[in-house]
Amino acid sequence: RSFEYSFRDHKPRTISPSMPEKVFTMPISQPCRALSWACYYEKCPVEEVIIMPGKDTATPEFKKDNPIAKVPRLVDGDLVLGESHAIMHYLGDKHNWKLYPKDTRTRALIHQYFNWHHNNSRNITMGLFAPVVRKDIGIPKPMVDFNIKTIKGSLAVMEQWLQKSDWLCGDLPTVADLSAFCEVGQCTDKQFGLFTANGISLDNYPKLCAWLDRCEKLDGFEKSHAPVMQFVPKVKQMMGKSKL
Repeated sequence: RSFEYSFRDHKPRTISPSMPEKVFTMPISQPCRALSWACYYEKCPVEEVIIMPGKDTATPEFKKDNPIAKVPRLVDGDLVLGESHAIMHYLGDKHNWKLYPKDTRTRALIHQYFNWHHNNSRNITMGLFAPVVRKDIGIPKPMVDFNIKTIKGSLAVMEQWLQKSDWLCGDLPTVADLSAFCEVGQCTDKQFGLFTANGISLDNYPKLCAWLDRCEKLDGFEKSHAPVMQFVPKVKQMMGKSKL
């Protein structure tokens, strides 16, 4: 079955009995998964509505309230907010998230990661995952090749950060860890096995491997990843076909 109809079978997920905010999402998306995980971790009151990226997001109706035609999207009254990091900043401030502490030093490190993320750890998805699962995006092969070349460098940066502390931004987990994990963790053998399939070993990143294990023990991990884990066999089948 397609991702679209299988995910649409899921009813909107209520993370809290109170629902002042609504999030349009798709569990196969890494930024969506990170946001969902943060909301579960914080027991934050949102209602998740699953839509199809590239289809539902392309409609004039969806673009009318915000031209960023992507998921996740937060709707809170007359505020229509795109970009997972901006949404986590907003919800973190509004609901006093532990994952987005008010300490200025920690926030600076979170913002450093989020700014670095887009052209570094995000390339892991755009080099390994998207070319298999989101062929509709039509990423040119030279760009895919470039993204793959940057992966080891991105892993090395995170390994260096984790030499100083157990988490990317200090002694406690933050939204930066959840965002990073969703790009890196999906590629391990516990999930889609994309690193192994592309000849990328994590043996040189022991701190990163230990961090991955810690992330999986955080509240909300199982619930936020359960919808996508059912598609591991399908994605691995797609990986096999893409190599033919």
